[in-house]
Amino acid sequence: MLVTDIEITHYQYCRKSARHMASVCLTLKNQIVTLFCQLDLPENESGATRATAFVGDAIRQLRRMPEFRSGQKTLEFSDNLTGLAQAQSA
Repeated sequence: MLVTDIEITHYQYCRKSARHMASVCLTLKNQIVTLFCQLDLPENESGATRATAFVGDAIRQLRRMPEFRSGQKTLEFSDNLTGLAQAQSA
């Protein structure tokens, strides 16, 4: 499955649980996959760091789905997203 775009929406920070929350939308050839992600980062963490962490959590969730775990599908990223995806694979 080729991911061609990534969008982070509905961001919010919950002071009570000390968590950052957002929806991460991954655009594929024929579908959009939306994943709800939560991060335990300091409240004042930079936006770039949060974005990278949200994408990492979304990739982690995708890799746990049966079609990826079984090897039926692979996860690939378009050239403009490759750097971000490689950072999350480490």
